[in-house]
Amino acid sequence: MNILRPSCFPEYRLEQWNSLRIQLLWAYQKKGDLPQVIDSMDYHFQSAALVIKGWAKVGVSTDAEHRADPGQWLIFKQGRRRQQFSVDCELLSIAYRFQLPTGEALYDDGLPCIFDATEAPRLEREARKILPLMARHVDAGFLRLQQVLDMRDYMLTQNALRSFLLELTAVLQVKGIHPQVMGKGNARVAQAMEMINSADIYELGKSVTNASIAKRVSLSLPHLERLMVAETGHTLYQHIDLRKLQTAQDALLANHDSMKAIAYSLGFSSPAHFNSWFKKRTRMTPLQFRRQGAFG
Repeated sequence: MNILRPSCFPEYRLEQWNSLRIQLLWAYQKKGDLPQVIDSMDYHFQSAALVIKGWAKVGVSTDAEHRADPGQWLIFKQGRRRQQFSVDCELLSIAYRFQLPTGEALYDDGLPCIFDATEAPRLEREARKILPLMARHVDAGFLRLQQVLDMRDYMLTQNALRSFLLELTAVLQVKGIHPQVMGKGNARVAQAMEMINSADIYELGKSVTNASIAKRVSLSLPHLERLMVAETGHTLYQHIDLRKLQTAQDALLANHDSMKAIAYSLGFSSPAHFNSWFKKRTRMTPLQFRRQGAFG
C-alpha cells in the first residue's frame, strides 16, 4: 500500500527557500564491490540508498545500528556514522546536500530512517530518473567541481534531484521527521553565508577570508563575528573552514584531481599541511577518505 502523502509541506519565506543549498553529488547503482565496513567517517552531506540485494547497516556504533534489507530504503543522517555492507550488497545510491545556509541538514532529527520501498513507489521512480541523466552527462556518476556542463544538462540533472527530494520530503513528513526551524535571520549574516557557500575551490584558497567578507558586507569584523555567533553558534572562521572541508571532500570523491592539486587549490602551503588539517577534522587522511568516502 502506498504511503499517504501529507496534506502540506513545510512553508518558508521565499528568501529562506533561496538560501537553502540543494546539490546533487552522485547517483549510481553499484553491486559486489562495496567495502564491508566503513568505520566512523564524517559526511558533510546526506544520502538515500535503496538496498537491491544483501543488506546495509548504519549507526554511530555497533550497539546502535539500523539495518536495511532488500526492498528497503535507508536514509542516512549527515555527520559521523559507521557503515557496514554485506559482501553481496547492491545499492541504488543518491547523495545530495539539502542544507541550511549554516551547513546543517534541513532534515536531521529522526534520521537515519528505514522504510519499505513499496510504501513509496514514486521515490524509486524519481531516483531512477536521475541515474540515466548522470550516466549520460557525468562520468562515473559524480558531479566534479570543475566539470563543464551546458545549461540543459545541468538543469535536467538538478530538476531530477528536486523531484526526488520532493518525494523524499513527503515520506519523511509522514514518518514524523520534520525540517529544522529557520528563523528570520540577519541580512548581513545571510549575505556572508552566501559568499562562503558560493565560493569555488580557488576562491576558498585565496580570496575568501574573515576580513574580505566583513568588508564586502560593510561591517567591522568584530561586529560581523558577534552577529554570526549569535545567529549560527559558529564563528566566521568556522564556517569558512567547514566550507573548505566540504569542498575538499567533494574534490576527493570526484577522484579527478590529485591530492597535491587539491591542497594547493585550497591555499595550503603543502600536501602535508593539507593532510594534517584534513585528518584533524575527519580522523582519516585524504587518501583514506577518497578510497572509502563514495559509499555514504
